[in-house]
Amino acid sequence: MSLRYASHGRRDRRKVALTFDDGPNPPRTDQVMEILASRGVRATFFVIGKWVEKWPRALERIMHAGHVIGNHSYAHFRNIGDFDRAEATITAVTGKPSRFLRIHYLNNFAVAMSSPLATSPEVRIIDADVNPADYSQTDPQEILRRVLESPNLGGGSIIDLHDGSESEDDAARLSRPSAMIGMLPDLIDGLQKRGYQIVGLDEMEFTEYVEWHPCT
Repeated sequence: MSLRYASHGRRDRRKVALTFDDGPNPPRTDQVMEILASRGVRATFFVIGKWVEKWPRALERIMHAGHVIGNHSYAHFRNIGDFDRAEATITAVTGKPSRFLRIHYLNNFAVAMSSPLATSPEVRIIDADVNPADYSQTDPQEILRRVLESPNLGGGSIIDLHDGSESEDDAARLSRPSAMIGMLPDLIDGLQKRGYQIVGLDEMEFTEYVEWHPCT
């Protein structure tokens, strides 16, 4: 058995996707959505099941704002692929299955092999080709530079940002997205000035996939 994943959409389309991991994280996720709404932009939120369980109304707000919701595991433990548990929690709130899944810690594909959801042909596993490591940065301008000057940025790019944290420490969870939120308006403006249309993953076409095999 193998896993098939995509790290970008069609390169001949001037579309890019903003994706946000590790939420929902009120009020930081709400701040992100306010910025997106002010620019008329949709995004994709890869949520952690334990936070959905704690803040179901926050997930409802994401859904009602018209954004795409994806599965990012239940507990975000490196060696546990608890996507099916997360899916049960997500669908209890949204009433519909996730179409997209992102494996926590990216490229950590082995944890997904025991998950019926992750190995289902109905679900697209999504990686990213622009990874500014915003979670480790405190300077908004450095995150902005890492995205806009990334050699991978182009048509079909998927940008990996973080509106939350897997940490149970409230101070860390609330502080980690601050720099990203600070640069987000400039990022959206910068992408649009370059002629990119910012879309949800459900508006992106995928024609190139990578096959991951356990023996590799």
